[in-house]
Amino acid sequence: MIANEYTVTKDLYLTWYKEGRKKGLQLKISIMWVVILVLLLAATIVYAVSPHSGDTRPWLAIEGAFMIYSVYHLFFRRKIAAGDMYDKMAAQLGENWTKTVVFEEDGIHTIEGNFEVKYPYTEIESVRSEGDEISIETDTKFVIRAYKDKFVSGDYAKFARFIESKVVNRCFLN
Repeated sequence: MIANEYTVTKDLYLTWYKEGRKKGLQLKISIMWVVILVLLLAATIVYAVSPHSGDTRPWLAIEGAFMIYSVYHLFFRRKIAAGDMYDKMAAQLGENWTKTVVFEEDGIHTIEGNFEVKYPYTEIESVRSEGDEISIETDTKFVIRAYKDKFVSGDYAKFARFIESKVVNRCFLN
């Protein structure tokens, strides 16, 4: 048995949110909001400088509102949602709770307070390490995190050998 244990703080939880923005669907959504924002900005500039009759203030106000909404979606919405999710979990688990990830023979067992989940190795899509963080992604795109310096049973070298034997051709450890 190999075990990894660390404390989940709000700052750590929010770094996970930032990492999620840089890949997959969240990256595509962020790019979409950037494109929308640029198009709205361009349309507003063109509309503001082009000659036309009538009062342009209502149209400029509508475009401005859409730009503000785009900025909110691009920079604030997910961060606020991540903070709210942390607060809800902290209400159940206590502020700065402990997360334990146990690598057993038949699967990965995660424990956070009263919540326990077991993931069979057949559900593991990939295992990657970057810096001190180890990211284990399931086939449903859920990420289990562990840290190289947080092993309480075993160490990183033992973990790397063990996990590579369990998820052959899906480990990308360094």
